[in-house]
Amino acid sequence: MTESVAGEIVVHQLDGRALPQRRKRGSAEPIDARLLRTIAAALPSDFPPVSQLGVETALEAMAEATKAAIAADLDCFVSWCIEQQRALFPADPEDLVLYLRHLEAQDKKPATLSRRMASIASAHRLVGLGAKDGLPTDHPMVRNALRANRRRKGAVQRQAAPLRYGGPLDEQGEITGFTITALLGACSGDAQGLRDAALLSLGYDAGLRVSELTAAAVEHLEPQADGSGLLAIPRSKIDQEGQGSWAWLSPETMRRVQAWLVQSGIEAGPLFRRVGIDRRRARAAVPPQAYHAIPGNTRHWQGRLRGTPAVQATVTYTIGETPLTRQGVCAIYRRVALAAADAGLVDTSGAKL
Repeated sequence: MTESVAGEIVVHQLDGRALPQRRKRGSAEPIDARLLRTIAAALPSDFPPVSQLGVETALEAMAEATKAAIAADLDCFVSWCIEQQRALFPADPEDLVLYLRHLEAQDKKPATLSRRMASIASAHRLVGLGAKDGLPTDHPMVRNALRANRRRKGAVQRQAAPLRYGGPLDEQGEITGFTITALLGACSGDAQGLRDAALLSLGYDAGLRVSELTAAAVEHLEPQADGSGLLAIPRSKIDQEGQGSWAWLSPETMRRVQAWLVQSGIEAGPLFRRVGIDRRRARAAVPPQAYHAIPGNTRHWQGRLRGTPAVQATVTYTIGETPLTRQGVCAIYRRVALAAADAGLVDTSGAKL
């Protein structure tokens, strides 16, 4: 281990070895178990038996993100049903219209209302409802309520602006918005900054979604002789059957990825992980005190006799074992964007961060 002094900060780094690995914490509840628990709690006591095989095959056909969205939407609907003393299974079309009006009063977007109805429909199919008499979400009353909401609110959603590479864009030849160049310039040179730079650069080159970034692994990388690389994408949102695809990575991106791997000591498994930072404040030296000058009720008075040396501030990094979460990746993008704005690398006049 070496120590590099920057001002009064001592940064501990490891030469050629992995940074400390964070131990695994208790795993979260599996999404299948969470979804089934929510549905089971909402079923009436006299509900007929549900086919276990049918539920298993339905869950196997769903993407993890889809099941997570259904579980979150059902939690909201169950809370509303309990508050209003309404039945969830089977849902009444009039209750669904009232629920839609409740969501509209909360200023939810039309896309959110449509997704909530789709989640409720999926939950009904899981327990075997809707095959004969149709789904309550398909009732003309519910569909009319959704159309009325779109007429009042408008169905056009604001899309995020694309991330540009960099370069003159306005008439004066100045960059006025966020670019990948500005974001990379805001990344520091420590373990966290190297990870952020590799994540941003790889995501930009390959055009990855957040879910694909979190799924990237060291085994998916294939360096090429010219310094570039290939990234295997086993599964994506538009490739639910896992046929896989490949993305090209520039030599600059491969250098950033290599710098992160060397710094973190990661040799296999998830490519992008949490970086824990432990900062210790500096403490001034305490000179030795004479025995007669120490109050009689002082605890640990022996230490005062000897005094304590000065302690410099330290920063220690630990690397997690599990991949970043979706929330973690979004937080990284936001933090780096704010750092780019604070450093004056972009013009944010009139922008909302």
